[in-house]
Amino acid sequence: MIDIPAIYQGQMSSLKDIRVSPLSRAYTFSDSVYEVIPYFAGHPLCFSRHIERLASSLQLSHISVDMDVITSELKQLGDELGNQDGYIYFQVSRGVDEIRAHLYADDLEAERFGYAFQTSVSVEPISGMLCEDNRWAHCNIKSTSLLGNVLSMNQARQQGCNEVIMHRAGNMTEAGASNVFYLNHQGIVRTSALTENILPGITRAILLEALTKSNIEVEEGECDIQDFNDAPAIWLTSSTKGMLPLTSLIGTTYFFEKNNLDYLRIKNIFNDAVELHLLAAK
Repeated sequence: MIDIPAIYQGQMSSLKDIRVSPLSRAYTFSDSVYEVIPYFAGHPLCFSRHIERLASSLQLSHISVDMDVITSELKQLGDELGNQDGYIYFQVSRGVDEIRAHLYADDLEAERFGYAFQTSVSVEPISGMLCEDNRWAHCNIKSTSLLGNVLSMNQARQQGCNEVIMHRAGNMTEAGASNVFYLNHQGIVRTSALTENILPGITRAILLEALTKSNIEVEEGECDIQDFNDAPAIWLTSSTKGMLPLTSLIGTTYFFEKNNLDYLRIKNIFNDAVELHLLAAK
């Protein structure tokens, strides 16, 4: 296990020294939620929005915890990054059972765990694979119950891909670890509308807000996967990917037009928006 800063129940340590009970409900039931906050040169991107999304996931999961305590622990982890790029992973489980049981005790103490990891956002385009969305029906909760994502993404890896784009009844939902946007043949930016099948991505929101201030047309709604065949650009957004294009998508005839002027303009709009958010965090 790598030696990076970590915190468990308020105690700062090294990740390699953290000890978690095998009866943690995160372990036995995936009864936990998480958040990932990107940092650039030591500054968080949209810290308060990530806190709000974590609070929403906790509320929807009926997990009770003091958000002031969580905010304090997140800031401690952020300090550990210094002036480096990286991210914070933070997870809250319902607690630790005396013995495994589906029905949880009402007096469980929420279990808090997180770590800080230095890394840079990748800018290299990746390939993807189209697949059925077999996940549970409440993907708007940022739950650690990610077996559907894991199985699909590793099936894609066997095909030489790094991501999947999932669909239900022929309509795009999202990627395995990202939201999805694309340009259709009319030059309109399209993405799935937020539903219980879609995680409300912070990076997704940054891009949408920036595009609404431009003259680029954007549509949120049902996205037919047949649109991918003549799309000049498909891209992913997430805290750890930023805005990352797909080079190809198995299951379609899509091929990335990397010099497409509309896409390049959208990329510049996104980069400028991120810079403005980071300036506000300083």
